[in-house]
Amino acid sequence: MIRPTTPADTDVLVAFAAATGQFKPLEIAGLREVFDDYHATNHADNHHAILAEENGESVGFAYYAPVAMTEGTWQLYWIVVRKDRQHRGIGTQMLQYAENEIRANHHGRVLFIETGSLPHYEWTRQFYRKNGCEQHALLQDFYADGDSMVVFRKPLI
Repeated sequence: MIRPTTPADTDVLVAFAAATGQFKPLEIAGLREVFDDYHATNHADNHHAILAEENGESVGFAYYAPVAMTEGTWQLYWIVVRKDRQHRGIGTQMLQYAENEIRANHHGRVLFIETGSLPHYEWTRQFYRKNGCEQHALLQDFYADGDSMVVFRKPLI
């Protein structure tokens, strides 16, 4: 089941994002701020935070929003599946849910997604490619020396 997140979900979601080993401590701290801001005000600005559950247990989440000053452009900021539940289709279900919701309810035309270029993000890049996203840009040394931003694009129309 996929549903909107609630403030009560934040601690669990931040903890399992940290447990994946994919994110820097600064990113995990930022994630908590993202959820706090979402529940305080950003939900009113059409931001979306969704949670995937299996048997009442949180197994994944995604966060996406429209890009300011654009027409129908959206960005997927976070998509995380609990480490012990990865590679079982949960990420694909959440991505498809987000795409369908953006397309049907918000007339979204394109979705952009960014990730890192380091080797431990290879599974992430493969996930996006497998789900019909095309690598659109590479911003050299964006996050740090040797850690570039890889930008994916997926048309929604």
